[in-house]
Amino acid sequence: MSIEVRPITRDELPAFLRSNASSFGWDASDADMVAETFGRSMQFDRTTSAWEGSQVVGTAGISSFDDLTVPGGTLPTAGVTWVSVRPTHRRQGVLTSMMRQQLDQVRERGEPLAALWASESPIYSRFGYGCAAEGVEFHIDRTRTRLRHRVASSGRTRFVTRDEALTAWPAVYDRVRLHQPGWLSRAPSWWEERTLREPEEQPAGWSKRFMVQYEEGDHVLGYVIYRLNRNDAEGSATTELRVVELVSETPAAYSALWEFVFGVDLVATISGLWRPVDEPLVHMLEDPRRFVRRTQDTLWVRIMDVPGALEGRRYRSEGRVVFELSDPFCDWNAGRYMLDASPGGATCERTTATADISLSAVELAAVFLGGTRLASLYRAGRVEGDDGAVRRADTLMGWDPAPWCPEVF
Repeated sequence: MSIEVRPITRDELPAFLRSNASSFGWDASDADMVAETFGRSMQFDRTTSAWEGSQVVGTAGISSFDDLTVPGGTLPTAGVTWVSVRPTHRRQGVLTSMMRQQLDQVRERGEPLAALWASESPIYSRFGYGCAAEGVEFHIDRTRTRLRHRVASSGRTRFVTRDEALTAWPAVYDRVRLHQPGWLSRAPSWWEERTLREPEEQPAGWSKRFMVQYEEGDHVLGYVIYRLNRNDAEGSATTELRVVELVSETPAAYSALWEFVFGVDLVATISGLWRPVDEPLVHMLEDPRRFVRRTQDTLWVRIMDVPGALEGRRYRSEGRVVFELSDPFCDWNAGRYMLDASPGGATCERTTATADISLSAVELAAVFLGGTRLASLYRAGRVEGDDGAVRRADTLMGWDPAPWCPEVF
């Protein structure tokens, strides 16, 4: 039977979710309940589904973000999500058909970037995505959280309600994100339905969210969201504190919020997911070896418009590089480009000049946010060119701070 690829209607959302459940192993009986929640924010015209007769065998969707922060700027980005293929229909071209339709639509809408979190890392390089950011999962014994170095602060931390957080925190987030590549814009509905929505049923063993903000006078300069997982044993504290999100606008706010987290009583272990790879905390601890970290890929980026993307970011230094780009899946990108870049801006246009380096769309996407080193890809055999040109391009593309995407979407 042939496969039809098309968007879904609102009435088809439960079938869409049941197909997704069969791929990711969540309880398909929850599909109607999940549909009620996600139906309020889902962009049905940006869904992609593969149908075999009356059965959904593949799913994908897009959340349209106003922008993603890139080095020195922001760019509109298609947030790819809900991607799955039923186990019965793997390796039959279903995913390729959905990716083809989806990326063609992104191009038609003029979005220079697409981005996603990959459930499996080998999949998306086939479609031109490169791993542009990594995140850190950490845990630390609370008895080893003494700080040797701290930043003096004059403010205070206090618990706040969800309504207070909805009022004050989006502005903090927006101010911080402008200096941090890899952060996605959050609409008010995103804050309400995703960031600060409390599910009807908590994950097994976990408490509801605790919300704490740091303020100096009337100015909120940071916040932390955390949960507790309590497993009481006789006479001992065995609780795990999980940092869900910690955002700070100043070093003083950052230091004060971590001191608060480390001071919560009856906690044995403190953990967190998707923290930045260049977390300053490691340099503040008296015993940094106890801050156990595991790095993993997080944000994958796909460049849809090469000049638009490269002109939309800033660069660490001044320089010019000519590169030959291959892009089999989005062949409109393929060709030779001259990038004339500086900290103040850049121009990028097609050229017939001799190329200094050659790379594919995957490598260009990987270095786009400034975290992956072009020189490392060169040493891995993934970029071609002479040493001088690679070093020059590597210096141009680097950025501080390292890209960080704190939220799975």
